[in-house]
Amino acid sequence: MTLDLEKTAFDIDGVVVDIVTPFLRRLADRHGYTGLTYDDVTSFDLVDALGVPPDVVRELVDELLDHPLEVEARPYPGAAQVLAGLIEQAPLLFVTARPSAGPIAEWFRLTLPELPVERIEIVPTGDPMKKLECLRDHGRRHFIDDHLDTCRMLDQAGLDAFVFDQPWNRRDQTLRRLHGWDEVAVLFNVR
Repeated sequence: MTLDLEKTAFDIDGVVVDIVTPFLRRLADRHGYTGLTYDDVTSFDLVDALGVPPDVVRELVDELLDHPLEVEARPYPGAAQVLAGLIEQAPLLFVTARPSAGPIAEWFRLTLPELPVERIEIVPTGDPMKKLECLRDHGRRHFIDDHLDTCRMLDQAGLDAFVFDQPWNRRDQTLRRLHGWDEVAVLFNVR
């Protein structure tokens, strides 16, 4: 299967940007929760998955969303190279549940300078469940996301949802999965 890039959009956190690693680092450094690993994040609900108080989770998540550069969030392996190949074919659309685009747009500009900012559109929905409407408004049929409930919703609405495999979304194996950016590259026939 080869996807049409102009009919595709991407999520950001958990697909392009690893925010879990800096979250765990700050959780250990500031709050003493040591020994937790990436694979311990087995649910999108961090309170449930890690046994961390809600106020601590909120503090750290807000910091990650508002200051991705300062927390040293990094792209997942292969993301920069594949996105650079894709952006030569067509502008890229990112649809995110983030409340605003500013901080992550600056992250893209400084962390992935090989991606021309004028060929990137970031649409913040503020809520994962609002992604369907956004994708339809932009004429997108395919979406790559790590949020299992969003992928289920899109699948039920007739869109092609691809789950970007993460420890927190493995409880349902019925949807199509991508196990890294090398598999994303294959979907678009880029090297």
